[in-house]
Formats: sequence, structure tokens, C-alpha cells
Amino acid sequence: MKFHKTIAYKLRHLIPMAAIAGATLTSCGGNGGNGEKIEPEKPTKEIEIKFNSVNLDNVLNIETLKNYANDKTIKTIYLVPTEHWNALMARNITLMRNNVLQPRLNISPKIKGKGNFDFMLGEASKVQQDSLWFVKNGWTIIGR
Repeated sequence: MKFHKTIAYKLRHLIPMAAIAGATLTSCGGNGGNGEKIEPEKPTKEIEIKFNSVNLDNVLNIETLKNYANDKTIKTIYLVPTEHWNALMARNITLMRNNVLQPRLNISPKIKGKGNFDFMLGEASKVQQDSLWFVKNGWTIIGR
């Protein structure tokens, strides 16, 4: 009878000890105990969102941009103009910067400008601070 009590006692302590030992072995090194650390996946994708004056608000939808910005696989989101913007006068260049583009760039540092704004010759120079802002944020300005 003493033999039976000894085995029961040892088994009762053996099971929790085995569980603790197993947890310790699998937690070493972060990936099963082989000593290598698992690095989080780095964002690698770059996407371009092309827009023109006709589909400006639809393409540059704020909720869509927020979803892209929160996607951990996306590194950079480029906003790319695709047409001649020579119908915009100086006042409209300022309005587009303040009301459309700046709020979208403020969503995330992942969002940047890319490509050319082809404004009417001389109009961008009438709003120099806006012109500098466009260039600072990745776009180029050409005039025809």
C-alpha cells in the first residue's frame, strides 16, 4: 500500500512539472527554442493612387486612404496626378492644396506625392508657398 501512495504522489507532482518544463523549452528564443528571433514582417508594397480633376474625391477617398495607411504590408502610398491641370488658376491651386491634398497627406506619413502637376504657365508662381509645398511633398510642377 505504501508503494501505491508513493507512485500517486510522484505522478501528482510530475504532471505540473512536465507542463512547466514544456512551456520553458518552447518559449526560449521566441520560436520554439532554436535561439532565432522572429522579426515582424516589414512593409514592402508601394501603391500608386492616380487621380484627375474629374474623379478627385472618389479616388482620394479618406476612408480608403486610412485603410491603406493602416495596412502593415504597405510601405508607401503615392498620390499621382494624371492629367493637365492647366485649368486651375492660382486661387484654385491653393484651394486644392488646403482642401484636398493636405488633409489626405495628414492621414499618415506613408502618404506622399509623386508625378507632375501641369499647371497653366505662371499660375503656380503666383502662389509661391503652395508651389513650394507641392515640391516638398513629392510632386513636380511644370507649366505650359
